[in-house]
Amino acid sequence: MIETRIENEISQTYTDKFPECKKRHDDLINYIPGGATRSLSYFRPHPLHIEYGEGAYVYTPEGHKLLDVTNAYGALIHGHGDPDITNAVTEGIKKGSQFSTPSQSQAKLAKLLCERVPGFDKVRFVNSGTEATLFALRTARTYTGKDKILKMSGGFHGTHDCVAASTKKNVITAGIPKGMTEDMLEVPFNDADALEKAVVEHKDVLAAVIMEPFLGAGGVVLPVDGYLERARKVTQENGVLLIFDEIFSFRVHPGGCQALYGVTPDLTTVGKVVGGGLPIGVFGGKAEVMNIFCHENTDRPLYHSGTFNGYETVMQAGYAAMSKYDGAAIARANALGDRFQAGLKRVIDQNGLNIQSNQIGSLLNIHFVNEPATTPEVVLKSEEKLHALMHLSLLNKGVFNIPRGLFILSCVLTDQEIDFLVDKIDETLKELLPLIQEKYNHLLFE
Repeated sequence: MIETRIENEISQTYTDKFPECKKRHDDLINYIPGGATRSLSYFRPHPLHIEYGEGAYVYTPEGHKLLDVTNAYGALIHGHGDPDITNAVTEGIKKGSQFSTPSQSQAKLAKLLCERVPGFDKVRFVNSGTEATLFALRTARTYTGKDKILKMSGGFHGTHDCVAASTKKNVITAGIPKGMTEDMLEVPFNDADALEKAVVEHKDVLAAVIMEPFLGAGGVVLPVDGYLERARKVTQENGVLLIFDEIFSFRVHPGGCQALYGVTPDLTTVGKVVGGGLPIGVFGGKAEVMNIFCHENTDRPLYHSGTFNGYETVMQAGYAAMSKYDGAAIARANALGDRFQAGLKRVIDQNGLNIQSNQIGSLLNIHFVNEPATTPEVVLKSEEKLHALMHLSLLNKGVFNIPRGLFILSCVLTDQEIDFLVDKIDETLKELLPLIQEKYNHLLFE
């Protein structure tokens, strides 16, 4: 059977190429369940282990050099070992890594973000995207005095209990009490009528709408024309706060997607690239909303603490990363994404395939579906077996990629490396073509 033969060949090539990774995995499962401390890091036949990274590449224990188009799931924008970030961290940590007080490092990064992001009058720092969205929701509930939150199906806002439950593929909600999600409402992404209906019906108890300007983990699904504008209008008209989760999307424009699309929310969360490769989360918004944390503004400010909030080393890395990720750098990263998308569409067509490639800036997601991936419901139809085989096949060919077909580019990539990436995807599609012809012929042009 062609499917079994191709699957066995790709899997065996991977096993033969990465034997030391297998040895390390077998050892690690004695101490870390599943051999990976992050669910997304695990895949069959065994996870990859990375020894070190340099520029646009990572290196395995076996000595294999792999082009990195994961970039820590979006946390890296300047590649590995960027000298400016490295120097900022090295010099900064000599002075002390954390003081549990306000600092100039916090002030510099906060000022930079507030000057760039339209929705940021004031910000506060946390340590992850999960914390950022958690406190954004708490802020909205405190400010409005209402409890319910509306989110979009397919939207990912971290792993705290009330947002983890979703219709998005592969989200596991075991262990989340029903009570944690009783105040969460959900409507389909890109369905403006459903969004407006939910806001109007629940306006008296609805604190906020939280949404990604485009779905990130949900497949790089872009908003249809007028969708974000309508979300802003209906929330304003009904006394509901609008939260843009830009933790993933912030990299595509100096001011985030809210600047790109010209829609300013009440609260915003950012992270990933902001930390320069170190863990960070940021939430902020309009001054009148964020002032509920201000001791000068109220006798009972909203409580928000955390041992590592505003961690000095992270502030220094973040300021270095964001200072050099300016308009010119973003334009270059986005141009690399455009080149990648053009090349990918060319080889998809040359192989006679009717599959999708969603792209914005330096982010691109392949979907093994034969219709435009404009909703999370279409993304759910993408053939998981083909994603798994493409992932392993590309690793075998020297490309470190994300299993679900997501590619995340960095500024240090060159045009030549983009062309190499396109060539390797072309080789992989040709490798998978007999299987597609046998079992997935709906993905072929007639």
